[in-house]
Amino acid sequence: MGRGSDRPPADRAPPPSIMSMPHILVVEDEEHLAYGIQFNLEAEGYSVTTAGDGQAALAALATAEPPVDLVVLDLMLPGMSGYAVCEGLRARGSDVPVIMLTARTLVEDRIRGFDAGTDVYLQKPFDLEELISIVRNLLGRRGRTERAPAENGGRDAVVRFGDCVVNFDTWQATARGQPVRLTNLEMKLLRYLVEHEGMVVSRDELLKNVWGMTRAPATRTIDTFMLNLRKSFEANPSEPVHFLSVRGTGYRFVKGG
Repeated sequence: MGRGSDRPPADRAPPPSIMSMPHILVVEDEEHLAYGIQFNLEAEGYSVTTAGDGQAALAALATAEPPVDLVVLDLMLPGMSGYAVCEGLRARGSDVPVIMLTARTLVEDRIRGFDAGTDVYLQKPFDLEELISIVRNLLGRRGRTERAPAENGGRDAVVRFGDCVVNFDTWQATARGQPVRLTNLEMKLLRYLVEHEGMVVSRDELLKNVWGMTRAPATRTIDTFMLNLRKSFEANPSEPVHFLSVRGTGYRFVKGG
């Protein structure tokens, strides 16, 4: 990690109430790393709980008070992998954001993580400032998403393309009559593409306006997310008609085709 862990000065103003803090669960079996992440997130004003294995993590997610708002999840855990933890969380219907930490670099590993329901895949060793930036953006995006249905008054809530239907108010989607499960970030990416139908959007634009970041947390992250959308909605993902690549530039979404 890229930031010192000296304790903050004693006169630092405490947060007004622990109940008003975002609650983060850090799942990491290396105690020194778990402590370092916990200490620095608490220094940023977050409430942090730690768990050393997958079973403890799922138990904490089920019983935590206040509820967990975000999970920082190591991939390599004893007994139960981070993939299995994330899958278990999503199977319960939870949409809590998940940041997956791993030293693995293969694109297949990232795809498996995103398929399990991970929102952001962060490679070890990582820069602490980047982790904190990702945490801040994921929590901020979740708050904006929860307010969105009331704010948009239901306008353009339901979008149809091909034999797919997406309801951005209820966060429900179907393709060819079958339900499609999307993560928070996949839904936000889809919404951005739909709102810019027919326009070419660059990877940098998506990174800024969907991820809220100036640089990708992992190589080819955006491309991997687009691949997931194609797998979810395209009849033939290898020959997409809705989620099109524009060589050297980015992507374009079209309803018809």
